[in-house]
Amino acid sequence: MLWNLLIGSILLGSVHAAIPNHWLPVVLIGRSEGWSERETLGVVALSGFFHTLSTVTLGVVIGAIGMEVSERLEAQTRLIASLLLVFMGLIYFAMHDTNAGSPDHPHEHVPKGLTGRSKSTIITTLSVAMLFSPCLEIETFFFTAGTLGWTAIATLAVTYTIVTIACMVGLTAVSYRGLARVNGHWLDQYEKRITGGILITLGVLIFFIKF
Repeated sequence: MLWNLLIGSILLGSVHAAIPNHWLPVVLIGRSEGWSERETLGVVALSGFFHTLSTVTLGVVIGAIGMEVSERLEAQTRLIASLLLVFMGLIYFAMHDTNAGSPDHPHEHVPKGLTGRSKSTIITTLSVAMLFSPCLEIETFFFTAGTLGWTAIATLAVTYTIVTIACMVGLTAVSYRGLARVNGHWLDQYEKRITGGILITLGVLIFFIKF
């Protein structure tokens, strides 16, 4: 089950980190403020750290709940974990249908009110914004990891943190150097369905396959 969770967290972390509004605003701000590539990557890494910090902190709490449930309902734990993942996956599919056709693409513009301010103010604002925007999709994974113990929770936390920050920094580097263009419209349009598919698939695998 742990390997299922790790693979799922890598896929989900990569998809989530690839969303342009996680890193593209920093690129745009960096260019408008005249930051070097190293400075821009550093800011992205820092904001990514705060993003994963809040996500992992919440995940540890949810993982502890999973441990408690596992101790009381040991025989049903696997079924509960699978159903939660599938249920969350279905919710994200429904969220896609709700958000489909939205004309807003805020990631295309530099956030108003940030350009022209001091670098420390910009970094603080971005970090705080990311701190209060945890990735809720991954939290079900932490509940499932909690049924396996603290080692599984810690492994999931470290894996998710590394993958998320690495993807954000990598995409920033690619965008900064102009080596590729990320189709943000496509990702914004299908991110919910991709997330839902990953959650549902993982829920089915955890129930039928024990790694």
